[in-house]
Amino acid sequence: MALYTSYERPCRGLVIAHSEDEKFNTESIVVRFIVPLEEKSSQKYTALVSLMAESCREYPDKADMAKKLASLYGASVNSFAYRLGNSLCCGLAVSSIGDRYTINGENITEECAKLLLSCIFEPDITNGEFPREYFEQKKRQLIDKIKSSFNNRHTYAVTKARDIAFAGEPAAVSPLGSEENANALTSAALAESHRELLENAFISISFCGGGTNKGAQKLVKNAFVKLASERKAEVADIHDLNAYSLLKAEPHRADEKIDQAQSKLVMFFKTAGKNIYADRLACELYGGTPFSKLFMNVREKLSLCYYCQSGIVECKAAMLVDSGVEPGNEEKAYNEIIAQLEALRGGDFTDEELENTKKYLIGAIRSNYDSAENLNLWYFYQFARGTAYSPDEAAALIKALSREDVLESLKNFKLDTVYTLTPEGGEAYA
Repeated sequence: MALYTSYERPCRGLVIAHSEDEKFNTESIVVRFIVPLEEKSSQKYTALVSLMAESCREYPDKADMAKKLASLYGASVNSFAYRLGNSLCCGLAVSSIGDRYTINGENITEECAKLLLSCIFEPDITNGEFPREYFEQKKRQLIDKIKSSFNNRHTYAVTKARDIAFAGEPAAVSPLGSEENANALTSAALAESHRELLENAFISISFCGGGTNKGAQKLVKNAFVKLASERKAEVADIHDLNAYSLLKAEPHRADEKIDQAQSKLVMFFKTAGKNIYADRLACELYGGTPFSKLFMNVREKLSLCYYCQSGIVECKAAMLVDSGVEPGNEEKAYNEIIAQLEALRGGDFTDEELENTKKYLIGAIRSNYDSAENLNLWYFYQFARGTAYSPDEAAALIKALSREDVLESLKNFKLDTVYTLTPEGGEAYA
């Protein structure tokens, strides 16, 4: 069986994607809840899905949950929460081997589906609250993550730059929220957020694997069609998550000093977002490969940065340039990063460089065929962009891009934000 993919929208507020290839020996089911990014609610949902993945009413103890997963040939249930455009995407995923690989022909994928549904629909909530011990543990973990995001200077610098680039937009909200709000979080509030999430979220379900879990797919689909059909709230029927950001009239520059040894220079560029694949190719040519302009010149030739790389911010039509700089070299690094972009805009790249960058990007895209989990995520990002290209179709689009397409993309990227984090006692770039 060759790769088979399909999308269906059985009712408002619900989309279901299927990807099957018999070469996969695993099966994964991912349930994604998509809601607006708002600080207090997003923080609650982030903590909620983490708690839901670890226990349910049937298996309220973590040890019991672990024992059940072990009995399912080492299946796993994991949570996630991340930003996409102006939305929060959070949820649960279950992964297991396919039924054809069990020793005695057991139908474990249906058991995995039932466990996933129990975690989502029947969390361990009694009298409107989660168990105090597990809630307090999860609260401490959330606060620790918030603190660690501050202590990790790289994460801190990118977050601060992002806050400036998307100021006033939901995209500036962190799914982790603030430490102050986390300290104020209660078990009752978290339990109430479970009802709110099921009632108000747009739901995306993805099935990906070898196609041996038809019974599991039916169980999950029926459960969520019933939920979506009976919800009282009018849930928006999302078709893409693109939420482009307005370019500032003048680039915003911010400097901060902190206790650290290395400087961080983070820059955001914004574009019109007309062709994501041309933008990705341009971004890779600029600073996304080991032979890109930023790597070869700013890092290797001039030794201005420990690292210097660029990447596309999904669903925001923005490009991030992230660099670690030797203190005192901030201005030189900034000038050279801008100079390399201007050189590319002027056509300072060979046909060989362009073709090698295409091959690099195409190779990365086609690597999504290597695992069910990667392919699952690939098709979700296609939905998020409002497209439905297979990796091969996207590769063909990239291969067909001309030099003029890349130049047009490069021309459209405009500097929006410059954030510099320097060591205390040093001179910040202004």
